[in-house]
Amino acid sequence: MSIKLTKQRQVILDLIQNSDGHMTADQIHTVLKEQDVKIGIATVYRNLNTLFDQKLINRVRHPELGFIYDKNTHDHYHFRCVECDKIQDVEVPYQDHVHELVENELGVVVLSHDMNFEGICSGCLKKKKDLD
Repeated sequence: MSIKLTKQRQVILDLIQNSDGHMTADQIHTVLKEQDVKIGIATVYRNLNTLFDQKLINRVRHPELGFIYDKNTHDHYHFRCVECDKIQDVEVPYQDHVHELVENELGVVVLSHDMNFEGICSGCLKKKKDLD
């Protein structure tokens, strides 16, 4: 079943599609308010959930921010910098074989998985090097 892209839903989708990274619902709401788009935070959340359910955007669990939203909808991994908190897509092949490992270990059926790496990004490493 496809959904109707209402004006508000389209504005949110366009913002995410044109972003350079990942955004929280609050960040999306703030940017839309700065663009004079009249929209409440509850409407932003509701539309984000709908866009995710329809696989038009991706939703990634962040350890401190809750969910962040991503235009990259194919299966992929993420890297979070513990210094600046930036999230980056990791474009290594999705490891489907992990499903079978977990299924055999637990006797379950795995539908999907996500993996998040944490460390220090190249920008923060460069800043540290420049300070030394």
